[in-house]
Amino acid sequence: MACGWSDLKDLAARLEALKAVRPTEDFEPLAASFKRVKNILEQAAFTGGVIDAGQLTDEAERALHAAMGGLELSGLGYREQLERIATLRPVVDQFFDKVLVNAPEPHVRQNRLALLHHLRSEFSRIADFSEIVTSSN
Repeated sequence: MACGWSDLKDLAARLEALKAVRPTEDFEPLAASFKRVKNILEQAAFTGGVIDAGQLTDEAERALHAAMGGLELSGLGYREQLERIATLRPVVDQFFDKVLVNAPEPHVRQNRLALLHHLRSEFSRIADFSEIVTSSN
């Protein structure tokens, strides 16, 4: 419901998909990463921007951008979409391990924040992953 959906039948389908995918090994760590993304964006008071692919200088940020762009979700059911989104876990983990989001250069920082904003907005259409309680909470 945090995503703005109010159709009960549709909500039930989303919940069933979440219930099916939640036990997978990538789901909870990815949900924790989405919490981190939400916190970073809120702390930066970042509300959106355009990603300049030419300004993606670190391999890990280029890998995340490419993985996001290559993830085709249209035409899939909620469960299949969630399963595909969960495959982003390694590149999201690598991004946070290798990239300083709050880089000292303003244009680099803004571009990285735009990348995270895009990640959050594009892949939180089924559910707001940052609102999902995980075992690490």
